[in-house]
Amino acid sequence: MRKLLCIIFACGCVTTFSQTLHLPPRLSSALSGSQFEATIASSTLSLTNRENMVYAQISAGNVPNFYRTFTAVTSTATITGVTQSVTYYVAPDYLCIGCDSDYFLMPMSPMLATKIGNLTGTTLPTSKMVGDIWSAASVKLAPQPLSPGPLMSTVPYFAHHDSIVGQQRATFSNPLGSLTTGDKKDVIIDTVIYEIANRVVIFGWYYQSGTYIQPVTNVHADTYMDYSHGIRLVQNCCMLNGTTPTTIQAILESPTYSPILSNEGVVATPWFPYSTTLNVPKSFALLKNNNTSLKLIVKNDPAVTSYHVYMSTDGVNYGCPRLLAKSNLTLTGLTTNQLYFVKIGAYDSVSNAVSTISEVLAAVPTNHADSTLLVSGFERVIAGNTYNFTIQHGTSFYNNNKYVESCTHRAITDNLVSLNSYRAVDWILGEESTADTTFTPAEQTKVTSYLQQGGYLFTSGSEIAWDLDHSGTTADKQFFNNYLKASYVADDPNNTAATYYNSLVSPIAGSIYASNDNIDFDNGTHGTYNVKYPDVINTINGSLPDMHYTTSNTDYACIHYAGVFTGGTKVGKLVYLAYPFETIYPSSMRDTVMKDILIFFFGNSNFTTNITPLSLIEGQGVKLYPNPTTGIFTVAFDKLTDNVSIQVCDLQGRVLKEEGLTASQQQVDCSVFNAGLYLIKIYGNNTLQSAARLVIFK
Repeated sequence: MRKLLCIIFACGCVTTFSQTLHLPPRLSSALSGSQFEATIASSTLSLTNRENMVYAQISAGNVPNFYRTFTAVTSTATITGVTQSVTYYVAPDYLCIGCDSDYFLMPMSPMLATKIGNLTGTTLPTSKMVGDIWSAASVKLAPQPLSPGPLMSTVPYFAHHDSIVGQQRATFSNPLGSLTTGDKKDVIIDTVIYEIANRVVIFGWYYQSGTYIQPVTNVHADTYMDYSHGIRLVQNCCMLNGTTPTTIQAILESPTYSPILSNEGVVATPWFPYSTTLNVPKSFALLKNNNTSLKLIVKNDPAVTSYHVYMSTDGVNYGCPRLLAKSNLTLTGLTTNQLYFVKIGAYDSVSNAVSTISEVLAAVPTNHADSTLLVSGFERVIAGNTYNFTIQHGTSFYNNNKYVESCTHRAITDNLVSLNSYRAVDWILGEESTADTTFTPAEQTKVTSYLQQGGYLFTSGSEIAWDLDHSGTTADKQFFNNYLKASYVADDPNNTAATYYNSLVSPIAGSIYASNDNIDFDNGTHGTYNVKYPDVINTINGSLPDMHYTTSNTDYACIHYAGVFTGGTKVGKLVYLAYPFETIYPSSMRDTVMKDILIFFFGNSNFTTNITPLSLIEGQGVKLYPNPTTGIFTVAFDKLTDNVSIQVCDLQGRVLKEEGLTASQQQVDCSVFNAGLYLIKIYGNNTLQSAARLVIFK
C-alpha cells in the first residue's frame, strides 16, 4: 500500500501536449487507497463484485489528483524511407484508487479495463508503446517480483506488493505525476487477443537495463490477474506527425501507419471484445444540412443514447470523435463544398456500452441544389472489404465537380432516405453476391419505382448478374432484365477466374466512353481487393454495350440505357458496370470513367457542379410528341420568335440535325437515327429558348 505522506503533489508546469483524464473531481469524502483495499480484501468477495466496486470508485472520480494529467510520448517508425510519428498521451502510472498520499495500484481484468477505457476515452498500449513509454519515463523503478503461488492473485498480495513499490517510489525526488514505469507488467492490445477466446494479453515489466521479464503472452484466462498486472491508460486521441488528429485505434488498423505503434503489424480489431454490446449502426445516412454542416440520420436503436462520430477529409486520417446525442446528429463548423468522410459508433451512456465502428459514408456541405446519392450496399465479409468504398466513388464525383450525399442500402428500405429525391444514384455493390443478396426484393421495388419516374442509376459490382439472373428467382430475373437491362452470360471472362483484369471500349461504337480506353481493375495489389469473378453480361431490352473484356468483342463488361423503363412515364437512364467501379486504377482512370458517365447522364452543356433537375428544363415552352418515338415527332412551342430553329444533338453535344421552324407545330423526321436518347434545342434569334430530351426506340 502506498502511504506517501511525505510527498506533496505539486501542480507544476504541464507540457503543451498534456491531456487530462476525463473523470469527475475527487470528493473529499472519498475512500483512501488503504481504506478501499480493506473493503475488497475478503477472500469470499467474488471477482464480479470486486470489479463492480472498483468501477464504482473510478467512475465517481476516486483517483489521485496527480494521476489526472497525462504525459506526451512519441513513437516513430520508418515507412517507405520516411520517418513517421504518433504523439499520444499516457497516464503517469498504472491505474490506482485513492488520494495523492494514499493510493492503491489496482490490478484488474481486461473486461474492466475496457469498460473504464470506454468511460474515459482511453485505450491500452501495445508492446511497442510499452517500450517507448519506458524509454520516455523519468522514473524507472526496478521490478520487484514476489514468490509465485496461489496467493499471488489475492488482494492482500496486491497490497503487499503495492507497499513495496510505494517505498521504492519514495526514494525518487521526482514529483508525483512524473511518468513512472517498472512497477508492473502491462495488459496490452495485440494481434493475439483473438487467437484464443477469453484470454488476457500481458507484456513487459522492464528492468532498468531495458530488457523485460515477460514477452507477449496470452496463456492466462481473462479472469486471471495477479499483483504484477498493471493497467496503463492511454488517450485514444493522438497526433499523427505532430499535426493530424487521429486515434490510437485508427493507427493500429491502418496498413500504412500501424508500424508506428505496433511491432506485430496491423491490429485489425484493436480492443478487447467485451463492451461491444451495442449493435453496429447499419441503417444510417450522411446528408447535407447547409453549406457548413452535415446531418446524420440513423435508424432508432432504443439502447443507444449518442454516437461517436469520426470525420476525415481524405478517408484515411480521422480526428478524435465527436460525441453527438442521437436527438441532434448535426456536424457543424465544416468547410463549405469540402468532401467529408464519416463513420460512427453507437454509445449508451447509462451502461457505458459501445459498438464497433460503422462503415464509411461521404457527403459535401453545400448550398447547391442537387447532389448524387451514393448507396453503400457491399456488406459481404471478404478479404479486402474495408467497408469504405464511398471514398473512391465520392472522390470521383467530387473530382468531376459533382457533390454527393450517401447512405447504407438499409436506409433506403427503412425509408430514412428516398431515392426519388435525387437526380442520380450510385448503388455500390462490390462483390456482394447470392449469400448476401445484391438487390433484395424490397430494394428492387425502390429502384424500379425510381427508374420508372425518370431517375438516373449507376450501379457496379462483379456478382450482380450471377446473383439475380443466374441464381435468382423469377422476380429477380425480371428485375435484372427489365430494369438493369442486362442478361447473364458467364461468371468470369472465358470461364476462367482470376485471369482477366481489364476491359476495353474499342471497337464498340456508340459507347458512352471515350474510344480506345483500356480500363484496368484490381487483382488485389492495387489498393482494394481481388476481383476474381467479374461477370460477363449481354444487352437486352434496348440497352447498348460500352465495354468488353479482352476475351471477345461481345463479352460485355458495361452497358447503358436511356429511355422509358417498363411501367414508367419519364425518361430514365442506366449505367451498369459488371465489375466494381472502386477497383478501377489508377484513380485518374476512375475519374475519367466517372466523367463519361456524368456526361451521359447530364450532357456537356450541364456539366457543372449544380445539376439542374430534368423537370426544370423540360416543358418550358416546348413539347415533343410522341416521346418516346420511332423517329418522327412533332415539336410544339408556345412563343414563336423570329429565326426559330431546332437542333437535334447527341449526349456529347454534337449537332446531328438542324432545321428552321416556320410554324408553332412542326413535324421533324429523325427516323434514320439509332435508338437512344437525344437532346432537342430550340433557338430564336440565335438564343437558346428551351430544351427537352427525346427518346427514339426501334
